[in-house]
Amino acid sequence: MPVQELSIILKFLIPDSAAGSIIGKGGATVNELQTQTGSRIQLSRNAEIFPGTTDRIVTLCGTASSTLGALHLIISKLVRDGEGLVGGRPQVKLVIPNASCGCIIGRGGATIRNFAVDSQADIKLSSQEHMIPGVNERVLTISGPNDCVLRAVALVATALSQDESYEELISRPLTYTIDGISVPSSAMKNNHMNANRDVENQATRDGSMISIVINIPDEHIGAVLGKGGRTISEIQIVSGTRIKVSDRGDYVEGTKNRRVTLTGAGEKVRMAQCLLEQKLCTSTSAEDMDL
Repeated sequence: MPVQELSIILKFLIPDSAAGSIIGKGGATVNELQTQTGSRIQLSRNAEIFPGTTDRIVTLCGTASSTLGALHLIISKLVRDGEGLVGGRPQVKLVIPNASCGCIIGRGGATIRNFAVDSQADIKLSSQEHMIPGVNERVLTISGPNDCVLRAVALVATALSQDESYEELISRPLTYTIDGISVPSSAMKNNHMNANRDVENQATRDGSMISIVINIPDEHIGAVLGKGGRTISEIQIVSGTRIKVSDRGDYVEGTKNRRVTLTGAGEKVRMAQCLLEQKLCTSTSAEDMDL
């Protein structure tokens, strides 16, 4: 009897600007890729991005050969369209559950070094110390000539297929938490705040940077700050924005509302805005239950 080929799931990141190149008009390109390779290709929706980035997530499912074949065609298409290149070379960013990274790293980093030597690709795993709070995935960046990248991905995929927990972990919906709040990736580009929060719709632009001022009732500022300032610190780390809360007693004229100023790149400010709203909604819901 023929040996059944193992199936594998791979997730990788692409710039939002490159999504159209893979999808094609009316989904024609992605459908053709699936037909050619026999793998299933799924892109996260326009609003679903990997935490801390503006990148969409591509999920490939199928046998090892069909999955790698699909990745090869996708990389080739992105290169032809001028996407997915860093320093003129193809680059793939694989999303790896943190719990599965050990099989890639190996003792003392021996496995990942061997993969780099074997494939002649540059392979770098994001630091565990710099993981976004609440995010349980790390990013493995592979760059080099197309064939070298594919060889490295094949080695990584083989190692992951031998990890018993990988398939279950990689199949979970991508979420992360801030101070106990579970936030789906689909919330990352939600760029409005609840009208009851009395948002000042004021934004000032300085190049690519913007500042947004949000008015929040003084009694809810504790939810923004968190114990010992933990919540506001985590939101700043996750979103890459600077958040400043007006001093105690410094209210918006005629109100008991404090000013919360978010400053950073546009997408990052909207991310921070969404996280604040999520935290405030959870906080006020808990207060209502206590009444």
